[in-house]
Amino acid sequence: HDAGRPFVVAAGAGQVTVTGTRFDVRLDADQTRVAVEAGTVKVQGQASDHIVTLTAGRGTYVDPQGEVAAAYAVNPEELTAWRSGKLVFNNATLSEVAREVSRYREQPLRVSTAAVGNLRLTSVFKSSDTDALLKALPHILPVALRTLSDGSQEIISR
Repeated sequence: HDAGRPFVVAAGAGQVTVTGTRFDVRLDADQTRVAVEAGTVKVQGQASDHIVTLTAGRGTYVDPQGEVAAAYAVNPEELTAWRSGKLVFNNATLSEVAREVSRYREQPLRVSTAAVGNLRLTSVFKSSDTDALLKALPHILPVALRTLSDGSQEIISR
């Protein structure tokens, strides 16, 4: 830590200034998410001088326009489970599950309809074995899997 030379992470339309902490920054297509495990960080978007200060157990996101959302409670253990090779879903929509699982697969995982995408899942899987998750889904929810011509898979209603 050197106040004269702060550590700044630029991600998407925002930036995070580190002030001695453990935190997670995730850049997705629709937002940059920041979550703090310990310590504090300052998050600023490109759209304004507004800064959101996060402490342990708090998070925010920066939208593509560079606006920073108000701080909200997060579960840092869930958000950083990827560090220990786990995918943790807590009442997540299948659209969210598909987006996350696609990060660990050669081909993307898709959902067929908004109704299928809105189904909810709570479970923990290994990020190194996303096939196990796909095999389990039809036993947990009223869905099936279909392999598409490009080799990707799609979750469909059963």
